[in-house]
Amino acid sequence: MTWLVGAVTIASAVTGVMLGQVTAGFEFLGVVLAGLTLMTVKA
Repeated sequence: MTWLVGAVTIASAVTGVMLGQVTAGFEFLGVVLAGLTLMTVKA
């Protein structure tokens, strides 16, 4: 289930970038890394 949260987080970040609501750069990278971390953690 945790991987689903990570996937949704990444999908939201990508959608935000496409809509121009999220600036590209370290902020986007941080969100992606957070999503990958959530997917790898077995909570």
